[in-house]
Amino acid sequence: MRSYDSYRKFSCAQALFAFFLLAPISLHGQSGSAPQAQPVQPADSAATGSLPADAPLIERAREAAFEFSKKLPNFVCLELMSRFVQQGRQQETLLDRVSAEITYEDGQENYRNVKLNDRPTDKSIDELGGSWSTGEFASTLVQLFHPATDAQFRAGGVSPIAGSNARVYDFQVRSENSHWKVQADSQAVVTAYDGSVWVDPNTARVLRIEIQARDLPSDFAMDTIESAVDYSYVTIGENSFLLPVRAESLGCKRATNLCSHNIIDFRNYHEFKSKVKIDTAPH
Repeated sequence: MRSYDSYRKFSCAQALFAFFLLAPISLHGQSGSAPQAQPVQPADSAATGSLPADAPLIERAREAAFEFSKKLPNFVCLELMSRFVQQGRQQETLLDRVSAEITYEDGQENYRNVKLNDRPTDKSIDELGGSWSTGEFASTLVQLFHPATDAQFRAGGVSPIAGSNARVYDFQVRSENSHWKVQADSQAVVTAYDGSVWVDPNTARVLRIEIQARDLPSDFAMDTIESAVDYSYVTIGENSFLLPVRAESLGCKRATNLCSHNIIDFRNYHEFKSKVKIDTAPH
């Protein structure tokens, strides 16, 4: 699997492409438009509570991911996305910087106060053109481990990351179980993918996820699409939560050496409280 350093060695380019997760799988009800995303109780958790310490680490990580999702509060954070282009072995060129506030409310991600090169714009993030992505928060983590996704895990080696000697697991997800939608211009496809996940053996928390699209149609405009998310503990209110702090995405046009490369930082996490106006006037 590629590290961040090797990600930077990839070529990158200005082509309109996007990748994002479909309606997230729900733990408590129907998920929306994706028929295969039926709610399924995570294995063992309902019947036995917490898994024992000697349970397989990947199963402990599965339970931790669901527990993480259920306890995640509504929050807002700042997304800073630097978008680069590169052709062949040429040095990357910075195209622009996009910033936005992300609100995470009741499991849904929404973007507001979008700025392009520090200038406010009335366009939404998907109207700016260029490459973009969504789903870096609970969606990516929960959908990878959800039984309906049926990801096939295979134990790998040990890799140091974030001060921990994490266990690495490789995985594969078939297209019929996937919720990863990639789009290039007017083309869109829900793709199979594989990748790796880094798990802290002490806490069973996921520290990093890498995914790569597989079996893209031969007429699809992109032939390489990859993403990576790094997680770390952040404080929201009086509690700490494992949340994304950095992400990268890569997309290359088919049969060319022209690619787009985004580097995303997530900062300034704090609690999000909806503003509800209560009418107290007599009727």
